[in-house]
Amino acid sequence: MVQFTSVGRKDSLNNVEATREFVVNFASEPLFEQVNATGTNFPAGISEFEAVGLTTEPSKTIAVPRVTESPVAIECTLHTTLELGDSTVVIGRVRHVAIAAEAMDGDHPDIHRLRPLARLGRNEWSTIGEVLDITRIRYDDWPGHYQHSD
Repeated sequence: MVQFTSVGRKDSLNNVEATREFVVNFASEPLFEQVNATGTNFPAGISEFEAVGLTTEPSKTIAVPRVTESPVAIECTLHTTLELGDSTVVIGRVRHVAIAAEAMDGDHPDIHRLRPLARLGRNEWSTIGEVLDITRIRYDDWPGHYQHSD
């Protein structure tokens, strides 16, 4: 399951309600200006993707297209919406995840190749910054843990 929130009634929310499908296209750092520009309040009927220079391609499992330039596309069908004040939380069931080969390190996506953006609010965005790596300790290896013998 994945979710996004629409503050107010925007085209994304209207489209999801009409088609019961959506794609979460990862916003990557190389697409920063185009991703920001898609937030422009284009009139209905004008493709914001076309207007900002992005292209689309067919999705694998749903009718809604995905953004060609995005390194990750998560194809979803609508599970439910939840209205909270002036916002609507849209929850979708993941049907397929497409990840560009160049974003992979073996069998796993590489955060440094994905270079995701995070929207912080107002006009502020963030990039990945420092990545911390730590191994989890199994309970059997926890200091002071002793196995009981019967």
